[in-house]
Amino acid sequence: MEVRNVQNPALGAGLLWRFACGYSEAHPRREPVPLPLLFVVLPIILQEQVEELVAGTQKASGLRVFAGKFAKSANSMQDLLMGIHDRVLLLRRLSKESLALALATRLLHLETTAGVIALSQVEAVAGIPLEVRRMMKSAEKLGLWCGQLTMHEIATILKLRF
Repeated sequence: MEVRNVQNPALGAGLLWRFACGYSEAHPRREPVPLPLLFVVLPIILQEQVEELVAGTQKASGLRVFAGKFAKSANSMQDLLMGIHDRVLLLRRLSKESLALALATRLLHLETTAGVIALSQVEAVAGIPLEVRRMMKSAEKLGLWCGQLTMHEIATILKLRF
């Protein structure tokens, strides 16, 4: 896909929404997604090689197993894991625009505690290309993994600085 087709706020809004759905489903107390965590979604899902690793990792495996795949000699992609934080900064504007669109279209709701919840859990399927559906499933899976961990654990595993 061309960069403009992939890096657009509409797609980003959908990915953030599916991430929030997965996060709340997996969180022990069904808490909203911490706002800073939403800025990690697009840098992971919109990077093709990284998204392929998300898609190829079982839901039950979790974030640690996903991150461990970068270190395997067969993959030799440690630089992609280390580059997630830099991509968070590069895609900050797109993440903000995507969040604004998701809020405006009522896919997401911003709580007074600076947490974000999905207003609908129903997965959209009709008219959505297979590639986009796969990305949405990957975003939801990433949300599931993050919902089971603390912000500190996520930051440590993904080499992030919040």
